[in-house]
Amino acid sequence: MPASIEFNGLTLVSTFQPIYNVRETRAEGYEGLVRASRADGTPVNSGDLFDSLDESELISLDRTCRTLHLRNFAAVDPGDRMLYLNMHPVAAVADATQAKEVRSRIGYFGLTPERVCIEILEGSCADEGLLVEAADAYRSMGFKLAMDDFGVERSNFDRVAAIGPDLVKIDRSILADAVGNVKARRMLPAVVGLLHEAGSKVVIEGIEDASEALLAIESGADYLQGFYFAPPGVKLHNDALTDRMLAELTRVRRPVIELAPESVNEASSLSAVARLLKSARSLSIAERFTVLKKTGSD
Repeated sequence: MPASIEFNGLTLVSTFQPIYNVRETRAEGYEGLVRASRADGTPVNSGDLFDSLDESELISLDRTCRTLHLRNFAAVDPGDRMLYLNMHPVAAVADATQAKEVRSRIGYFGLTPERVCIEILEGSCADEGLLVEAADAYRSMGFKLAMDDFGVERSNFDRVAAIGPDLVKIDRSILADAVGNVKARRMLPAVVGLLHEAGSKVVIEGIEDASEALLAIESGADYLQGFYFAPPGVKLHNDALTDRMLAELTRVRRPVIELAPESVNEASSLSAVARLLKSARSLSIAERFTVLKKTGSD
């Protein structure tokens, strides 16, 4: 039974969503995500969970969530996957002076810093210089660093250049624009390329259907994440069929992208293929795989 923690009258539980390696077509690791509910079982929106807190409460909740995820991940740890832990910029700065303690806490649960990636969330920080120092402190301890929600407010190229993260997670809004906008679709590979030039690998998150997955793969993204592959769950999702589906997406991406329009007038061909792929959204994973296989062989 997964552990839960009480915080300000709320019950917090861990869920884990896989992050898939495109090249290896397997789950590279799992992002720890908190789910909160009131005493009567009513769920609380995760975004609202942090918004109403003052700075000291935010730091306390941030630490509590990390400890909860470490405990639950350790209980089901397969031994060879990464754990991605979210950290608000304010908490990252506050805990930087205690980086050794953070490392000790991770060691207590049987993990090493090399298997933990700290995701710095999009959010304001009073002193960006202190955030850079905090990132350096965690990196010196052996942790991987990721920058979340790229393309949203402060999560931008300036912060990438300053922090030098190992991974950058592109916000879903950029992918959604690329699906419906020809110019945005052409720009996505350029954005991924610039991040690669900066020395960061790229995760595209929030993928909800096959057409989005194909665009993400063709853009050159290194990792994929989203409900299309697996929703967050209390257990680690390690479905071999999902791995096969990712491999099939990688294989068929060329026939789809070769239809990519050179002008707005040519967009109908890609749209037709996208509609076919989107029709798989309501199907089971096995049924989606069948649709994709047929698409690749046409």
